[in-house]
Amino acid sequence: MKSTVHFASTTLSLLVLAVNCLAQSDQKPDIEFHAPFLTPLADNREEFRDKYFFGDWRGERLKLAHRGIRFALLSITDPFGNVAGGKLHGASDYNLVGFGILVDSDRLLGWHGGTIHVGYAVNFGTSLSKNYVGNSFPVQLADVADAHPRLTYLSFTQDTFEGKVSVRVGRLTVNSVSHEEFLGSEYFKAFSSVGIDLVPLGLFLNAPGAFGYPDTTWGARFKFQPARRFYTMVGVYNGDPTLKDGTHHGLDFSMRGPVFLIGEAGFRRSYPKNPSSFSRNIKFGAYYNAGAATTFASGVAGQPFETERTRYGLYVLGDQVLLRWGDSDQNRHLGAFGAFTLAPDQHVNKLPYFFDIGLVAYGPLRHRPKDFAGFAVVYGSYSRDLQRVEEIQRNFSVGVQNFEMALEWNYALAIKPGFILQPDAQYLVHPNGNKTIPAALAIGANIVVNW
Repeated sequence: MKSTVHFASTTLSLLVLAVNCLAQSDQKPDIEFHAPFLTPLADNREEFRDKYFFGDWRGERLKLAHRGIRFALLSITDPFGNVAGGKLHGASDYNLVGFGILVDSDRLLGWHGGTIHVGYAVNFGTSLSKNYVGNSFPVQLADVADAHPRLTYLSFTQDTFEGKVSVRVGRLTVNSVSHEEFLGSEYFKAFSSVGIDLVPLGLFLNAPGAFGYPDTTWGARFKFQPARRFYTMVGVYNGDPTLKDGTHHGLDFSMRGPVFLIGEAGFRRSYPKNPSSFSRNIKFGAYYNAGAATTFASGVAGQPFETERTRYGLYVLGDQVLLRWGDSDQNRHLGAFGAFTLAPDQHVNKLPYFFDIGLVAYGPLRHRPKDFAGFAVVYGSYSRDLQRVEEIQRNFSVGVQNFEMALEWNYALAIKPGFILQPDAQYLVHPNGNKTIPAALAIGANIVVNW
């Protein structure tokens, strides 16, 4: 076990060293690439053919797009098996189907800068993590919500001042499938583990008021980007965790929950003189989850029942292009990312320290420029206060939760436009932080189709 921790520490050190060595290069201000799936917007016939499994649907989809109506239909299928360790050996599949309509108010209604977004999703299947492995970082990408259909987005976005100001209101999430909201990096989308994909899972494990796709809540997000090198944004949401229950089907529109507040600032470098130069993004943020939280020690060994109302957290993340090869228009490159979240109050925060790091190679093979391969490490350290309570209670079926770690290796095959087949292996150390559960090996595939 010490060798595994040492390996993760060494990997982090190497990534930091590589990023620092390349930091002197000029950078591009925007993220230079997008994952080869999950992008719902297209404006011409070639883009539709390049992004969607069924292209532009014999021109009908293109006609709607020109009128300001775009829609996306995405399916994720995750057949995985736990072949060693964990609670139980076995296999399962978990699935997600999401549908969204985006209406350009300028093209359809003559209202400049507006976008209406309506979404729907359904999860179904059996979770490998819950039923076989017993870990807290779900193995399957689709394992982000319980098995129910639900309304997702119901929002309006207004961009003004030539895109420098953006306001979004309605049923929202702090993350996004198709672009970036808070705590996001395009590199995250290269992985199946929910510990990494879209945003680091540590945010949701410590803050019950944070909502991630496909669970949505009422909220508003304001973004200010005075220059392409810099932006700030803040979001305020109804942080009622009971709304995540799938039996509501996303139709409980009440606003009785405490406030969840999050803010972020991002920095990007100026345009490079040479298009082959390296790019880098750095983001800093903080969140506040209002509402009373019962401390872990409440009522244990004669301790009084106590609550705290000051749950908050900080985070930092970055990504960096390390190496480029091939034609510049193919954007084949090796990139690194890292993210760290800190939730200091160990009386109420389950995972006060959480980080993930990784490498992604886009177009590793010359004759398969749209394939990509990734390796990542996810680590979460459990609260010392929680550990003390578990030591007192001596529940041997649970044990004392120390840390949990997942290592993921994958290679994604771009079978055809809009169709990704991604063989994947994950080694899961201390599932749910419990030393009594043997380290597990999960092997399977992530199948993503952008119809």
